[in-house]
Order: sequence, then structure tokens, then C-alpha cells
Amino acid sequence: MQPPTNEARDLTGLYTNELQPILGLLEQKRLQTRNRALISLLVLVPVGGFLALLLMSWFGPFGLLITVILGAFAWFWINGSTQQTYRDFFKSEVIVRLARLIDPSMVFQQDGGITIEEFRQSGLYRTDVDRYKAEDYFQGQIGATVFRFSEVHAEYKTTSTDSDGRTSTEWHTIFRGLFFIADFNKHFQGQTFVLPDFAESTFGRIGQQLQEWGSKIDTRQGELVKLEDPAFERLFVVRSTDQVEARYILSTSLMQRLTAFRQQRNAPVAVSFVDSQIFLTISSSKNHFEPPSIWRAQASMLQEDVEHYFQDVRLAEQIVTDLNLNLRIWSKT
Repeated sequence: MQPPTNEARDLTGLYTNELQPILGLLEQKRLQTRNRALISLLVLVPVGGFLALLLMSWFGPFGLLITVILGAFAWFWINGSTQQTYRDFFKSEVIVRLARLIDPSMVFQQDGGITIEEFRQSGLYRTDVDRYKAEDYFQGQIGATVFRFSEVHAEYKTTSTDSDGRTSTEWHTIFRGLFFIADFNKHFQGQTFVLPDFAESTFGRIGQQLQEWGSKIDTRQGELVKLEDPAFERLFVVRSTDQVEARYILSTSLMQRLTAFRQQRNAPVAVSFVDSQIFLTISSSKNHFEPPSIWRAQASMLQEDVEHYFQDVRLAEQIVTDLNLNLRIWSKT
């Protein structure tokens, strides 16, 4: 049996010495929030049923819609503050402690996030953003590498009009997941993009040809860069405004590390090297830093639950380590 790592021992110590009493209080808040929600439902359902019958007698089926809207508003008005208190307590007491276990100076702001200007600066997503949300912001330094990351959800909208002249709007996700930025100790003259390669991984050699045709049509992210690492090229397609610099940045070691990181995460990963920084995104539909549902069947959080949150919080450490970002072989000029 392998002995526990320092990281595992530190997390066990944190759980035993600090988190257990806090998780007891968290469980009390969860139960209070759940019970209030249940009581409000017990009151609102019969009242809503009576109101629906009354409004439907006046407005027909439209009365049911009015009742649903009023009921949802009333439920959130009654329960919103307690749910927010439960959420705030979890983030300020649990997530903050997990962050400090990795780096005592790490800053966590639940309402902060990567800005839309930084999102655009990365150059990874070229669709115009119509709605943008970022939350759960982490900032710190691991070794020589200054980093920041947060959850991000960027969307665009489309509007259509049917034959009766009714207009409808649909929202589409550009990116949702974790957005990471770190300094890269070199001034780049060009811009290099490492993007998920859906074409080659799906269509093989035909996909390679599709890449080449596409590169001639869309040059906004530079020209297609062909590299001699089959495992890397099955997962990624590289474009750059400077072919020589792209090969300089994407060393054999870094390509191997990006391949291993992508395989470990088992989710689409995109990377860009712009303005002396590395931008890295991991697509995910999960809301990573939220407390357990108030409806969960299990009572209090166990150490295994805490470990899942810890692995998300230590994303920056993992990227810095796995991609060897602390290896400073370049100097800024």
C-alpha cells in the first residue's frame, strides 16, 4: 500500500481539525433551508391551487400561467435569502480554507471572475458575446507563476420571427467551464492557439484535409501549424500568427504534458499564448464550487466529498505542475 502523500495528510488534518465542526454548522444551515423550503411548498401549493381555479375562471388557460409565475416568485422571495446564506457560508468557510491549504496567500472571491475583456483577449472564442457571467474567482502564485482562474459562462443570442410575426430569442453557449490565466515568462511577438481537434479525432486523415481547407478560409487565428506528435495532433489543432514561434513555444515536452493533461481531464481543453500569458480553458457544465443540494439524502459532508471540492480548487496547482510553468528558461525582453 502506498503511504499517504503530504497533500493527503494536509487535507486529512484540515478536515479533522477545522472542517468537521464547520461542516456540522453547514449541515444545520442545510436542514434549516430545506425545512423552510418544504413548509413554504406546503403553504403555497394549496393556495396556488385555489388561485389557479379562480384565475382560470376569469382568464382561461392563461390564468394557470399567471399562477405559476406568481407561485415561483413567492417561493423565491420566501426562500432566496436563506439559500444565499447557506451558499455564502459554504464558500467563505469551506472553499476559502481549501484554497489556503494549497497557497496561504491565495485569494478567493465568490462574486469575482475573469473579465469579459480577458475572455476576449485570449482570442480562443471569436463569436461576439451577448451575455457573460463569471464567478468563483481564485488568484495567487505558485512558485514563480502568478495565476488566476474562475468559472465562466459566455453566450450569444439568435432572434427569429415566425409566420405570425412572433419574435423569439434563443441563447447559445460559446463557452462554459473553467477559465485559467497565468503569466508566461516571455514576450510573444505572435499569437498561438491550441484548439480541440474534433475533425481529426472524428474523421482521421479526412479530418486533416478538412483542417487544411478550413485554415485557408478562416485566418483570424493565424495559419495551421503542423507538428510531429501524433498523440497531440489527435487531440489538438494548432494555429499561429508566427509558425517559428509556435514551434518554439510548443516543445516536445509541452505537447506531451498538454496531451496528458487533456486525457486526465477527459473534457475539451483549449489553450492560447497571447501577450506573454497562457490562457487555458476546460469545458464543463458542472457548477464546481456550490454547496451540496439542500435536498441531498446523505446527512453531513464526508471527507470524500471535501476531496472532490479540493481537486477543483487545486486546478491552478495542477496546471502549473503538469505543464511545468515554473520552468523559467526564457527571460522577458
